[in-house]
Amino acid sequence: MAPIIRPATKADLSALSNICLLTANAGTSSEHLHSHPALPGLIYALPYLSLESTWGFVLDNDGEVVGYTLGAFDTRKFEESAEAGWWPSLRTRYAPLLQDSDAALTPADKVYINTIITFPRASDAMMAFAPAHLHIDILPSHQRQGWGRKLIARAMENLKENDVKSVWLGMDPKNTEAAAFYSRLGFRKFEGAEEGIMGITVHEWEEHAV
Repeated sequence: MAPIIRPATKADLSALSNICLLTANAGTSSEHLHSHPALPGLIYALPYLSLESTWGFVLDNDGEVVGYTLGAFDTRKFEESAEAGWWPSLRTRYAPLLQDSDAALTPADKVYINTIITFPRASDAMMAFAPAHLHIDILPSHQRQGWGRKLIARAMENLKENDVKSVWLGMDPKNTEAAAFYSRLGFRKFEGAEEGIMGITVHEWEEHAV
C-alpha cells in the first residue's frame, strides 16, 4: 500500500519525536550527538500537536509515520502559547541539568536546553513576510520520492483553506540540500530574512506548481 498523508494526532507524538531526532543534524541523524534524545522533538515537533494556532500532517506508510509537516498559522500566538503552557515545565525539568556535573550533557544537549530556556522569537522581518511558519522532516527511507513536495503541497492547501497567504520556514544553513529543494519548490529569501530562512506566498506556490 502506498503511503498516505493524514492529519497528525497525539498518537503520533513518539514517531514525530523520533523523526525529529533522526533528521536534526542538518538533515541527518543526531542520535550520536545527544544523551537526552528527546530534546529536538520537544522543541521542533511536539509543540505543534498541543499549542494554539498549530496544525500538522504526517506521511503514514502502512501505520508507520515516516515524515511530517507541522506549523503554526500565527507564529506570535504560537510563541505566546508556548511561553504560557509549554516551556515552563521543560525549563523546570532541564535547566537544572546545566549545573549538574552528573548529567553528562553533550554540547548539543546544552544548546537545546539553552534554546528551551530562552526560545528565540521570530524576527519582525519574518513576521512582516508571513504570520505562519512550518517544519518538514522525512526519514531517509522516503526521501527523494516526491513525498516532500506532496507534504508541502498539503501544507500550502491547509494554509489557503485557513486564509493564510504566506509562510516561512527555517533550516540549518549547512543543509544545502534542503535549501536547494525548497528553492526548486519556489521558496526564496526575503528582505530581512536571517540565514537559513526562506518563504513563499500561496500565490507564488500556485504559480510555481502549474
